[in-house]
Amino acid sequence: MAITTLNNRSINRSDTASADQVWTATSATASDFQTGGGITEADQWRITASITSSADITSNLERVDNTSFEKIGTGLTESSGIFTFPSTGLYLVRFNMQGYGASDDNVVGYIYTTTDDSSYTGDAQCYLSGDGSTAGSAGALAESFFNVTSTSTHKVKFNVTSIANGSGAWGSTTINATCFTFIRLGDSQ
Repeated sequence: MAITTLNNRSINRSDTASADQVWTATSATASDFQTGGGITEADQWRITASITSSADITSNLERVDNTSFEKIGTGLTESSGIFTFPSTGLYLVRFNMQGYGASDDNVVGYIYTTTDDSSYTGDAQCYLSGDGSTAGSAGALAESFFNVTSTSTHKVKFNVTSIANGSGAWGSTTINATCFTFIRLGDSQ
């Protein structure tokens, strides 16, 4: 099979061109052109209301809708805080948490994944903490790679816990305070 690269596109033909043969747009079909790689899925979601008690994040979620935002590909779907991937592949999953830690309190954020659509395990965590007798606002980041080999069984959810009175994760409908980013890096190996 001859493979010729033209403007970062590959032409796959089952026949081989002779030295003086020229393929034209009419002799190649759409299936002869394949994308040259790159990111095929990128999506971002956020919480729209602050969280002040320990729980899985199951509500007040929205896909980012700022005028500068645009997802790549189909994007993830969400139901009761469970995120389903649009295609298989290796994904970077990020949990950016901003909030307020009361004194002597650590707000913990978790990325939980499942490969059987049932049992979730923690993949990554991040902390917002008050320092001794001082309360303070902060940002924290958790991230992990998730090898999605089945879109029906491999899913992700997020959790915040260890929230004392006065602590919480901030939500907003206009800015990404506590948000989730999903980027498909490539095919599963």
